[in-house]
Amino acid sequence: MSTRYFFFGTLMDRDVLELVLDRPVAPAALAPARLPGYRRVRILRDSFPILVEDPSRAVEGYVFTTASAEEDARILYFEDYDYDLAPCRPTLLDGQVVEATFCGAEDGVLGSDELWELERWAIRHKPGFLELSRIYMNFYGRLTAIEADALWTRERERLQAEGILVVTPELAPAAEG
Repeated sequence: MSTRYFFFGTLMDRDVLELVLDRPVAPAALAPARLPGYRRVRILRDSFPILVEDPSRAVEGYVFTTASAEEDARILYFEDYDYDLAPCRPTLLDGQVVEATFCGAEDGVLGSDELWELERWAIRHKPGFLELSRIYMNFYGRLTAIEADALWTRERERLQAEGILVVTPELAPAAEG
């Protein structure tokens, strides 16, 4: 089994994706695509993004197809916190519209007013995020996602206290409508 995903956030970064999948990923495996009807904002109180419906906007990202059910399981383990799977129809560079899945925010997860950009995130947050993700993914196969979430929180606080993980200031929730 394999799944075609639309990545719009940290999984667009090959270092993050390779860490999650526990294997190298060729650049050609990430097909540039655009998802209409959304804008990408930073999640409230953290450094990663969510998509917010916005019919006048579109989000740039990558389409990626997993090689196995094991890779699907690793992605779902990584995305467990604050995300649910949702169908989408991104458009590839050649104009082809494809069926895919993206990890949309669970109900009640709030976005900030800050648009999220991969390049800005990578400069400020990537090193600490990679370290935290490395710790978290080491729990894969040993702990459930629920058990690992508690350790994610503890390790996140430790890395912030050590100055390895940058603390993002709280911003007001995104305006409705």
